[in-house]
Amino acid sequence: MKCKRLTKGWKSSTKPISVFIVPHNGLPSFRLNLPIVVFLALAISWTGFTIWAGYIAGRHFDYYVTRMDNKILRVKMDYVSLQVEKGLAYLEMTRKTDRQLRKMIGMTRDAADNRSALGGPDPSEVSDFRKLLSDKASGTRETSINNALLRMQEESSRRLSSYAEMTWYITNKYNNAKATPSIWPAEGRMTSSFGYRIAPLRAASEFHSGIDIANEPGTPIRATADGVVRYAGWANGYGISLVVDHGFGYSTLYGHLSELSVKEGAQIKRAQLIGRMGSTGTATGSHLHYEVWVDDMPKEPTRYLQAGEKRSHFANIFEGLFAGN
Repeated sequence: MKCKRLTKGWKSSTKPISVFIVPHNGLPSFRLNLPIVVFLALAISWTGFTIWAGYIAGRHFDYYVTRMDNKILRVKMDYVSLQVEKGLAYLEMTRKTDRQLRKMIGMTRDAADNRSALGGPDPSEVSDFRKLLSDKASGTRETSINNALLRMQEESSRRLSSYAEMTWYITNKYNNAKATPSIWPAEGRMTSSFGYRIAPLRAASEFHSGIDIANEPGTPIRATADGVVRYAGWANGYGISLVVDHGFGYSTLYGHLSELSVKEGAQIKRAQLIGRMGSTGTATGSHLHYEVWVDDMPKEPTRYLQAGEKRSHFANIFEGLFAGN
């Protein structure tokens, strides 16, 4: 029974089917007689071929899309490479400028510039990073790029810190220069120097803690540096006198004045008129007694006066810069 069914099924599958093809261009029509099994085989083959062709086409499409993406990525990496090259060049310029500025202002070398201690992109790292960016985009590691950019950021931060340090150093030097007594307080001739001398009124040896500058009564007396008036009034032996605190451990005293032009607590500038020459107190004639104190110790005033003829190096360079602030 089973055999008969198989035989009957095979005979049915080998029966032909007719396929009519009718052209519309005037050509004669024709008919194809194909067994059902052949028709099914052709249909299955065509379906398989279509699926295979679609798969192959899809693979090629993905390939070309990936290739285009790689080209776009390559362009982007070239742009990143260019920007990093510029950044590295600017960093190197700032490092050189940093060293030159420190040398010019007499400042010690920045500790941040010691690569063995604090790192930073040294020439070998820069070369490695440039090589990395020149490789194929597919071989570029995001972590490596991020590390290189992080090193650049750290180096930039160190440069900014270094410039801030130099700014503080210059400002401190400038303020120190303004606080250093560095000009003659009055015109005239020096009649008594700093050190031991014979006291003119007692004919005995004494330590003279300043210098005496003689001139006509009323000769202008000027502050030798910026500061604040700490005392203005009468003092035994000094007569009408002034004490000016300049900061940074400096202070000056002006004695035997005939009059005062400033009051206690007043802020004064270098070369500002603060009084006039006289002979008040213990004095044999019209003159100015001038003292310079550093950290509560009297110092030789002429050492500062001689240097003051040229003024401070930092005061000359940065006077205009800081005057506008």
